[in-house]
Amino acid sequence: MGKGNFIKTQKPGIDIAVCAVWSLFVLILTGCSSSLLNPVNIAVLIIGFAGFSYIIIKNEDGDKAGRIIAVITIAAIAVRTLYVLYTGAQQRQHDMGEFDTDLELNYHAEYIEYILENHKLLNEDITLHWQFYHPPLQHIICAVFFGIYRAIAPGLAHNWDALQALSLFYSLVTLAVAKRFIKLWNLSSKGETLAYLTVALHPQLIVFSGALNNDPLSVMFAVAALYLAVVWYNDEKRSFLKLMGIALCVGLGMMAKLSAGVIAVPVGFIMLKAFFESKTKLRYALQYLAFLAVCAPLGLWYQVRSYILWNVPITYVARPDVVLNPGQIIEQMPFWKRFLSFGDGVNYNIISETLNEAVFDADYYRDHMVMALIGYLLLASFTVLTITIFFNLIVAWIKGRNFMNLVMTILLIAELGSYVYFCFSYPYTCTMSFRYIVPTIIAGAYYTGRSKEISPRLLSAVTTAATYVFAAVSLVFYCLVWIKD
Repeated sequence: MGKGNFIKTQKPGIDIAVCAVWSLFVLILTGCSSSLLNPVNIAVLIIGFAGFSYIIIKNEDGDKAGRIIAVITIAAIAVRTLYVLYTGAQQRQHDMGEFDTDLELNYHAEYIEYILENHKLLNEDITLHWQFYHPPLQHIICAVFFGIYRAIAPGLAHNWDALQALSLFYSLVTLAVAKRFIKLWNLSSKGETLAYLTVALHPQLIVFSGALNNDPLSVMFAVAALYLAVVWYNDEKRSFLKLMGIALCVGLGMMAKLSAGVIAVPVGFIMLKAFFESKTKLRYALQYLAFLAVCAPLGLWYQVRSYILWNVPITYVARPDVVLNPGQIIEQMPFWKRFLSFGDGVNYNIISETLNEAVFDADYYRDHMVMALIGYLLLASFTVLTITIFFNLIVAWIKGRNFMNLVMTILLIAELGSYVYFCFSYPYTCTMSFRYIVPTIIAGAYYTGRSKEISPRLLSAVTTAATYVFAAVSLVFYCLVWIKD
């Protein structure tokens, strides 16, 4: 069996195992903390990464396209690992609070610690404890993981950075699934490279490698659910086992964060299409009931629990403390202003704020000259790339309607539609965050890759240039973020 065939035929479980091995290697060697580094473990880490890189290169196709994909994968893993090492458990996080600190049970850190120390969920009205409204999958995993970690290494019982080994694992699995997904799109080698670059070096997915809240886990399951749904649809047998795998991914994604359920829209479309195309509709109907029997309890049990115990609405979302942060309030204004108002002092434009968040994730870099200059180029290239994706989508619908085009368009409409609704339902500046719509990266990668085959020459050239500049600048930027700390 050739090198190229190996990577195409190996089971997804092998990808997951490889991601786990690297994440554990980083944890054991570094504790996921730069403060624990010394010359010896730095040298071992570099040697280990060199060996890991060699395996990646050997397992790719031997042609030019395969080598480029291998290099992108190596760069993506390197920048994620570096980001984990220079980012602590209380740096560049969302709603984490502080570990080993009593903040009256309001933050993700306390959520994790409560489960770790008490081995149960908090039995108090979740609306009184801010981030505790989230379903607990990520917090349970973190509590179990850290309990094992501190039992093995009691001297590091307060090294909460170790939890980032989980985040690194989630980010790497998402990358591996995305890579497999792209293989299903029947792109040219150049189109495949563009699509993979868009995902592999996207800033938000780099940031997710060190994020300890529930976003990375929920996105991993959402992307896996859509990938498995397409694999299931393309399989002539459409096995029941694969369908249950999709149900588990959707359910577990929602058990990490309820908004992961948006992925059920494109997944549901795929399932409905398969149903109406089939000649054995009763069999499908029974299998879909089994799907719901797995997915719904996993995804909704925590919300149902909260409703029964404290009458909390199923779709409840905690609002920010506007007494402490009055600047987060967005005053009522005409609908159009939220999209078309630009300029200094405009912090309510959904488009511009989301683009900014996509590359900087709510951090401010303009007070550092080097980071500001690179940051401007990063934001500009991503803005151009986003515009080209929109035009490539239009061209795709004009020139080549197909199944995958329809799935990706539905994904975009579902994610962006729910996001805009969220922004207006919760009119706060913190609501406008790209981390709420990360699965759109998959659709963006698809239309970027297809530009090499269907788009006019000028649009294809601009898309290609924007993608390469965006990926290269993103890599440089997130290799340098530590200099601002």
